[in-house]
Amino acid sequence: MIAKLAIGRLAAMSLATLTALASAAPFFSDTISISDNTTEVNLDPFIRAMAITPPTALPQRATANDLRWQPSLDFDKDGCYNVPAISASGEIAQGLPHSWVGLSSECRDASDLDNNNVYSRQRCNSGWCVYLYDYYFEKDVAVPYFQDVGHTHDWEHIAVWVRDGGRPEYVGASQHGNFEVRRAQDVRWDGDHPKMVYHKDGGSTHCFRFATAADDKIENHRGVWFRGALVGYNGFPGGGIREKLEAHDFGKANFALKDASFPNALEKARPAGLVFDVNRDEGSPGTP
Repeated sequence: MIAKLAIGRLAAMSLATLTALASAAPFFSDTISISDNTTEVNLDPFIRAMAITPPTALPQRATANDLRWQPSLDFDKDGCYNVPAISASGEIAQGLPHSWVGLSSECRDASDLDNNNVYSRQRCNSGWCVYLYDYYFEKDVAVPYFQDVGHTHDWEHIAVWVRDGGRPEYVGASQHGNFEVRRAQDVRWDGDHPKMVYHKDGGSTHCFRFATAADDKIENHRGVWFRGALVGYNGFPGGGIREKLEAHDFGKANFALKDASFPNALEKARPAGLVFDVNRDEGSPGTP
């Protein structure tokens, strides 16, 4: 019976229901313990047994400029790695439960850096180009091993603003539905790539922050500032793969590169006073 339960339903169960399962199913002997009227719940062993894996990454295919300004990332140890959201066969990431699990359990394996995609889309007009980079995470946990307020699926975004023929002048990092925007001189750089860190924001969920000098003590498995295989807006394989990704419902999370979301994301990431039409392309987004 237990093996047939959908993980999403399992994570949504009440504590009373989970307690009942503990008494009925030997599998949960390491997952739910009851003593002195206190119940401790940890679904990590169950999720591990289900062997949920992300889709296989798409091959890198993006314009030279999308690649040139792609952010270099590190990931604090209390969070996941980003992974592919879709495969070349159209398999969409299932995501992971966010309740009764650890902050980074089952979503921070070294293999996730080997099987990795980042997605990008550019828009140019009014003397500027903005490059928006989207990152998919399987879960976003605020409170570990508890009935959590986070969510299955997380999309986070980084915007790089470049003046025509020049270098980046602003970088924006998504933070809980909005963006923090900084001037380029207030950002640390890995060559042409802004250094950003995916981290847990205090008692809240995860988001991007701007790297500090202390972040050069890398925490990811590679030990370097990391850039995943980049797929530009016109770099998806045929067969309607991008359209399938755009149409998928990720719940509270939002794939910002689709037409319905892209202008709003750019408006949120637009530096104050910068003149730019978030709805118009001049020669963008380009083809790899």
